[in-house]
Amino acid sequence: MPLDHEQYAPPLYLVFTKLLGELLGYREWVLRIPALIGGMTAVVSIWYISKKMLDEYWDLLPLVLLFGNPFVLRYVTELKPYGLDLGLAALLIALHLRGARHRTVGLGSWAAIGSLVPWFSLPSVFVLATVGLRELRYDRRWLLVITGWLASFALLYVLVLRPSIGSNYLNDFHQDYFLPLRPDTASLAQVGRIVSRLLRLCFGLTLVAQVWGALLLLAGGLLAPRKLWLLLPLGIVVAVSGMQLYSLIDRLILFVLPGVWVVAALGAQNLAAYVRRSRPAYAVVIVLTLLLAGGGNIYYRYWQPEHTSDGRELATYAEGPHTYIDESAVPVVDYYTRIHPATRYTTAAARARTPHTGQSNYTLLFDVMTEQTIRVRAENAAEAAAARGCEVKEVDLFRARVVELRCPVRNSDP
Repeated sequence: MPLDHEQYAPPLYLVFTKLLGELLGYREWVLRIPALIGGMTAVVSIWYISKKMLDEYWDLLPLVLLFGNPFVLRYVTELKPYGLDLGLAALLIALHLRGARHRTVGLGSWAAIGSLVPWFSLPSVFVLATVGLRELRYDRRWLLVITGWLASFALLYVLVLRPSIGSNYLNDFHQDYFLPLRPDTASLAQVGRIVSRLLRLCFGLTLVAQVWGALLLLAGGLLAPRKLWLLLPLGIVVAVSGMQLYSLIDRLILFVLPGVWVVAALGAQNLAAYVRRSRPAYAVVIVLTLLLAGGGNIYYRYWQPEHTSDGRELATYAEGPHTYIDESAVPVVDYYTRIHPATRYTTAAARARTPHTGQSNYTLLFDVMTEQTIRVRAENAAEAAAARGCEVKEVDLFRARVVELRCPVRNSDP
């Protein structure tokens, strides 16, 4: 059945998660196991890819970028399929490299793998397309393998994907993340935002890391052109996004990271070898690469651990009788109050709330405060209540906000 709140996740990912819950209990750490498995698979697979394609200590750079990426660190710990997307994409590339060298992965194995993996991870189809196109150049029997993949994907589309693709809610939500093809100013601005977010996802939060990462990616393409096939999944997904069929929002394109990181590391390796005789130039390459490695604020996280959400605490504010839950907060509040009430807990703030005589108390809940439209809704609600004479108290949680109102009771005079 489709998920609540017009959400989508691959069917076998959901079956796997449910199986873990039934076997080990529906605890939060149990539900996060698939994402953790994805992260661990990414570590092993990227290490293997790097060993095959990079020399000396440069084979560590993709792993460093993996360990320091704040987006990856988030999605390998959450009840979402994106960490598994990353791990399976890296695994497919590693299997392709191993099969190309040792022929240990036969046609039958690839037929089974390619038919099954999209049911666990939808973005894997873009990596499979890359593998199929490369192998087809040398062996026409791969036509049968690819035909089997397409049949499996067609079945997935008919049974699961078609209702989600037709969702107006999802299309509206992701509208800013589709690649526009119109040659106007607004479209060019949107392309610029998409490129900026892509660089941020791949190389970190600092401008130095983003610029140097982009330059290394360019250097990798120029100095190691035979390895550019690693960027083919990115090229395919960009083309599909231009057809308004796939969103380029950060979490949906984690699967492109292994190829991007390896090509960037190839650029760093070749650039360092090119300028090795010039100590100042070589030192600049090394220093900038170290700054790239820390672009995700990973050094800062030694002192200030990463924090992702206050969903459980936000849900405790929904206990009152007069609560308005903004659409942004509905999924998380629904989870902690209805689907999984055993995880609820009472905070000191919740215990301290008591009714006030002569006043009506209202609570407004907002989540994903990183989105400007949601911030505006929360600010407008607080300002409108203050204009009506209500006492307004705003409680800021991490990426969430609670607006508490104490308003005079209306009298009976019409």
